[in-house]
Amino acid sequence: MPDERFRLLLEAAPDAILQVDEEGRIILMNRVTEQMFGYAREELMGQPIEVLIPEELRTAHVGHRAHYRTRPSTRAMGTGLTLQGLRKDRSRFPVEISLSPGSSQEGFHATAIIRDITERKLADDRFRAAQDRYTQKLAETNRELELRSREIERADRLKSEFLASMSHELRTPLHTIIGFSELLGEELEGPLNEKQKRFIQHIHNDSMHLLDLINDILDLSKIESGRLELRPEPFDLTAVVTESIASVRALAEAKSIALETLLDVPMAIEADRLRVKQVLVNLLSNAVKFTPEGGRVRVEAGIRGTFVALSVADTGVGISSEEHESIFDKFYQVGATTKGVREGTGLGLAITKRLVEQHGGSIHVESERNRGSRFTFTIPLRK
Repeated sequence: MPDERFRLLLEAAPDAILQVDEEGRIILMNRVTEQMFGYAREELMGQPIEVLIPEELRTAHVGHRAHYRTRPSTRAMGTGLTLQGLRKDRSRFPVEISLSPGSSQEGFHATAIIRDITERKLADDRFRAAQDRYTQKLAETNRELELRSREIERADRLKSEFLASMSHELRTPLHTIIGFSELLGEELEGPLNEKQKRFIQHIHNDSMHLLDLINDILDLSKIESGRLELRPEPFDLTAVVTESIASVRALAEAKSIALETLLDVPMAIEADRLRVKQVLVNLLSNAVKFTPEGGRVRVEAGIRGTFVALSVADTGVGISSEEHESIFDKFYQVGATTKGVREGTGLGLAITKRLVEQHGGSIHVESERNRGSRFTFTIPLRK
């Protein structure tokens, strides 16, 4: 009865099972062994195990068998060398083998469980081939991206150089127009009638507006090309806030907008005075531009840890939350001003953000549609 159970178990195994004696002759095998190698049972019984191994490997295998006989040990499936089996029709196939030593009255024997891994090897080969194709394609894509990136960098550099050059070329004649319009407006060469005065004022105003746009483009090209250098110095922040407010006062008064300040900062901080004022003027100009008549613009300043924080708040048209990040992009314009039209180039906030970050600070906005805006930026304190 136990022998019958053992035979049933042997025949039900999914792998080929062989047992060889100490001479390497096959003394036991199951049905899967016949199917795997293409032999009938009677053809293999008593044959040396090497009949199932490719010819060029048989001599070496005899040596391996002798070594195993002197140092028998259990070897798990999948360990050791990559092995091949040889079918009766001389075809080869990859196998994995586990070995277990044993002994009986007849002497030493070894039991081998053999697994055909043809399908797994094919799957592995397909996977490696797909991986190689993917790696090659990825490398090619990376090379293309690198080339495109270099082209974009070159184009961006050429653009910045062109803008810087053109800005200088445009500013020279523009200063001449501004200068002569101011001289004409002073009536040093004779009186002007009201229509002439109005014409001269239009020329002067539009020339100043054009100069501001050119200066923005020049600043941005300097920042992007890394040629804008900060000149830090100790200065009175209160005085800079006062000067910045004075620069927009006429525009605010024309719209009956109240300008307020709440400053709680040291008298002096160390930063680039000109650029800090430029940031404040940009924010104040935007606040006045987007605030309807009778509104309010407020400048606040205080200490936050190791930073000075300055805020410009208004009661204007506000900015939707979806645009809070986009407004700091180049050429992005939030929308119509209180006049119902877009104004400027959309460079002011982009330049403002770059200048603040170049100081080592940051800028953010708190705003909702029709509920005003608050722009806050920080500048590091330095002793």
